[in-house]
Amino acid sequence: MSPDPIAMYKAYRNRLLRNPDDEKALIGQFAVLSRSGDQKQDPAYYALAKRAYEIDPGNLDCVMNYANALGNIGEFKSAIAQYSKCVDSAWKFEALHHIGVTHKAMGQYEKAIACYDLALEVRHSAEVAKDRALAILASGRLMDGFKAYECRRELANLKYLNEGTRETQKKLPPNVVHWEGQPLDGKHVVIYHEEGAGDFIMVSRFIRRLREKGAAKIELTGPVPSLLDLVNAQCGTDGVQPLEDGTDEPFKCDYVLGSMSLPWRTGVEYGNFDGRPYFRADPSGAVPGRGASLKVGLAWRGNPAYGQDVHRSMAFAELATLFDIPGIAFYSLQVGDHWNEINRLGFDGFIADLAPLCRTWSDTARLVQSMDVVVTVDTGVGHLAGALGKPALIMVTYNTDWRWLRQTHQTPWYDSVKIFRQRVQDDWKPVLARVKGTLRGMLHERRSHLRQDSSRRACESAA
Repeated sequence: MSPDPIAMYKAYRNRLLRNPDDEKALIGQFAVLSRSGDQKQDPAYYALAKRAYEIDPGNLDCVMNYANALGNIGEFKSAIAQYSKCVDSAWKFEALHHIGVTHKAMGQYEKAIACYDLALEVRHSAEVAKDRALAILASGRLMDGFKAYECRRELANLKYLNEGTRETQKKLPPNVVHWEGQPLDGKHVVIYHEEGAGDFIMVSRFIRRLREKGAAKIELTGPVPSLLDLVNAQCGTDGVQPLEDGTDEPFKCDYVLGSMSLPWRTGVEYGNFDGRPYFRADPSGAVPGRGASLKVGLAWRGNPAYGQDVHRSMAFAELATLFDIPGIAFYSLQVGDHWNEINRLGFDGFIADLAPLCRTWSDTARLVQSMDVVVTVDTGVGHLAGALGKPALIMVTYNTDWRWLRQTHQTPWYDSVKIFRQRVQDDWKPVLARVKGTLRGMLHERRSHLRQDSSRRACESAA
C-alpha cells in the first residue's frame, strides 16, 4: 500500500516545527509537496530543497532533492550539474535517468537518449524505456520511437500490479490477440483508444491504412464512448465494441491493436503523410452571433490527470490580455468546472460559455467548426481543430510534447495549426503577445476581404 501523503505531510510538519533545520524532514516535505501539491508553487517548494542542500551539500540525498527542485522551476543546466555529482554513487540509476529527463526538457534529444541508455544498463525500467521512446519521437524518428513506445504495455502491467491502476490495456478482455504485423486479409481488428483524446484524434487518420492492408472489419473500443463515436463516424470504421472494466466476455475479433501502435505498425514516418483535414463537421446552429468580425474559441486547460498538465495549462486570467481587441468575440470551449475561473474574474458577461453545448465530442466538433479560429493550449480541442482543418493557434510549453517539434511554428500533423512556443519554462506572457499579434492580423485580413467584397458588390450594382 502506498504511503498516505497527508500522514507523511503531518509527520514532516511536526518535525520541522520542532527543528526547521531537520534536513531529512526538509527532503521529505519537499517530495510530498512537489508530488501532491499545486505545482505552480514549485518555486516556493524549491526553498525547502535548497535549505536542506545548504545545510549539508555533501549529502547526496540533499543533492538529488535539490537537483529535482531546480528542474521543477526550469533551471535545467543547474539541475544537470547537481545530478552529475551523483552519477558515481548509489544514486547512479536515478541520476542518469533525471539527467536524461532534463536534456529532453531542453530539446537535447540525442543526449537524453544516451543518458537513458546508460540508466538502462544499470537497471531495466519500463518508465525509463518510455521516456527514451518519447525522446526518440521528439528527435523526429517516428518509426523507431513508436516501436520503442511499445514498452507502455509493460508499464501498464506494472501500474496495475503496484498501484491497482487499470489503464485501457488492462481493461481488455482476457485472451485477446495483439496484432503484430500478421497478414490482415479478411481479418477483423479492434483498435483500442490509448493515451489522451488528442492522441486518438491524431492517429485516427492512419486507420484507413489497415483497410489497405486487407482488414475486412475495423471496430473501436475504449473508455470514452463519445470520442469513439466521433472517430467511428469520421474514419468510416464499422462500429464500437463496449469496453467494460473487469468483463471476461471476449471480443469477437481476430486482433486488437492499441491506437498508439497504429503509426509504426502501418509504417508512418514524416514525409509519408500530410496535414490536410481528415474530419468534417457542419457548424453548430447553436453558436450565437455576437456582431463581431471574428469568432475565437478558447481552451486554456488540459486533462488534469496528465502528469505534466500543470506546465501545459494556464490560468484563465492570463488570457485577458487578448480581450482588448475590438471586433473579436470570444467563446469558451473549456469543459469541466473551469467556468468558475471566468465567474471569479467577472468575465461571465463577456465570454460566451459553450461548455453546456459540448455534451459529446461530435458536439464539440460542430462548435469548433463554428469558430473562425481556436486559441488553445496543447489539448484535444487543438487536435480536433487541426483534424477539421480549422485555423488553430496552439500554445505549448518550453518542455514541449514530442509531436510539436521545436524548430518550426508549423506542424506536419495539421496544415491549419500554428505553434506558439514558450521561450522560458512556464512564461506565457510572450506567447500570448505573439498570439495577440496574430489575431490582430487575422482581423485586419477579414476586414480587408469584407471591404473588397463590399466594393465589388457596389461596382456590380452600378454596372
